[in-house]
Amino acid sequence: MAAHIRVLVAEDDPAARRLLSEALPRLPGLSLCGVAADGLECLALIDLLQPDAVLLDLVMPNLDGLGVLRAMGRRRDGPVVVVTSQISHQGVVGCALSLGASYYLVKPVNVQALPELLQFLCGAPLERQALELLASMGASGLGMEAAARAAVVLHQHPNALLKEAYAPTIAGQRTCYGSVEKNIRSMVDKLHAAARPAYIDLMGGLPPQRPSNLIFLRHLARALDQGGG
Repeated sequence: MAAHIRVLVAEDDPAARRLLSEALPRLPGLSLCGVAADGLECLALIDLLQPDAVLLDLVMPNLDGLGVLRAMGRRRDGPVVVVTSQISHQGVVGCALSLGASYYLVKPVNVQALPELLQFLCGAPLERQALELLASMGASGLGMEAAARAAVVLHQHPNALLKEAYAPTIAGQRTCYGSVEKNIRSMVDKLHAAARPAYIDLMGGLPPQRPSNLIFLRHLARALDQGGG
């Protein structure tokens, strides 16, 4: 994933399509990679552009949003899909979610809320992957979750500083930079001492000394780029 989340808009209403197309590039952490006016064009652009996320209208010509979700369900490693629709019937909402939508927004969409929502939805699978990698190295304790979250930030924003990588944990746990740094450092100390094969593979060989938090987290973030190593 690039530093910005690349978003494809699939919307048949010209006014709504224009609103999202103009708003997305101005939102922090997001970029517009394509626009589709119907479901068939949406599927074609997903294949061509490989977006990180899709804002998917349900009522569209040629192939509706549910049809798009059904088609995407037969594909692997697809983008996060957020349905945007005026339909609020729980049966339709449940159907969309069961077909693989990650989230359902009833129109009108609050575009200002999209960066936080998409960052969370795109980051959640990566965080689970990071936790699995850390578990394979024998990680545990408070530093494990903090390291997973930090690695996702560095995966999405390769040039981020540690204070930015630690920000989700600092906010979520109402803690401070020093506490997060200490917990991750303690975890890395134990991983380095145990030197399990998964840790050695991650670091490209056993380092002669314990790596800094930043170096370890950058290696972990790169492992996410590679699908887990």
